[in-house]
Order: sequence, then C-alpha cells, then structure tokens
Amino acid sequence: MRGVCGKPQVKCGDCPNQAFSALSDNVIASHLRGTEAGRSSGTEFVAGVYPVLVDETCWFLAADFDGNDWAPDALAYMETCRLKSVPAALERSRSGEGGHVWIFFSQPIPARDARQLGAALLTETLDRRPEVGFASYDRMFPSQDTLPKGGFGNLIALPLQRRARDYGDSVFVDGNLLLIWAEARLTSMDVHQ
Repeated sequence: MRGVCGKPQVKCGDCPNQAFSALSDNVIASHLRGTEAGRSSGTEFVAGVYPVLVDETCWFLAADFDGNDWAPDALAYMETCRLKSVPAALERSRSGEGGHVWIFFSQPIPARDARQLGAALLTETLDRRPEVGFASYDRMFPSQDTLPKGGFGNLIALPLQRRARDYGDSVFVDGNLLLIWAEARLTSMDVHQ
C-alpha cells in the first residue's frame, strides 16, 4: 500500500508496519462476516495467508487463473486433477474475473513438492488439451519453493469473504460455475462474536 509499504528498500520481515493477526476463530468469523467484530460496519475485513511455513512446507496449493479464458482453463485443470485422483476445488476469485483451483493436503508437505505437483498438473492439462493454451494462468500459491530471506512469500486471500460472497464471488463453484456452498449453510453457521 502506498505510503505504508517500503519495498524493495525494506524487507517484509523487517517492516515496522507489520500488523499480523494469528489465525483464530475470531479472525475466521470476521472474514466470513466481512467486518471485524467491534469495528464499524463500513470497515471491510479480509483474511489472507502466506502459504509457506517457516519449515518451508505448506498445507495447500492454489493455481490462479485470470482474464477472459479463466473459466475454461481452470475447468480443464480441474479435469486433470480429477483424472489424476487429486481432490481439488474451484473458487471464483474475489474480483469475479478469475478463479483459484485449491488442492488441500492432509498434512504439510514441502512447498517445492506442492509446486512440482501443480506444474505436473499444468503440463498434463496442456498435453491433454493443447488448445487451452493457458493465457489465463497467472501463478501458483505458494509462489516459491523456499521462503525468501527476510520475507514471507506471496499472500493469498482466503475464500468465502462475506462482501465478495454478496456479489457471488470468493465462493466455490462446480463444473458449471454454479455455487456449491449454499449461502444458507454459511450464514446459519455458529459464528462467534
């Protein structure tokens, strides 16, 4: 953010403007509500995570697709995941102009291995569907195999943020890009104040 971020002169790990919150029930509830508990309703709250942990492992891989062809490209990638028995979920991104294919692991794995899996799935998709071309493919999260010195890697916003959901974005969708997670289920969840 202009006036706050001193990159590249100041490394993220040395930034005096850090205001990180530990992931907690309250942080998740604020993200799902779209506002932080105790703050004015006009203040939007979005939670994000840095995928690479200090031991250079990660709990997930997300492939990011943007632009006009994001949907068919992401769906082709999802089909490759299905064919390779890799459980994956497609989220329409917060902007509504892209998508993230999420692959969650049952335990942390080396970020390098997660990225190799993502690259292999991309290659397989292109081999299977060369017409796809993947002009919409942007990057993977994590975006690096190891933590950069003095940094954290790339941040990704968590799905299901309330204000984005109000527009039909930041939600998980099926192969027809229709909402999977019923809004009624999400709003009826016991969200702690």
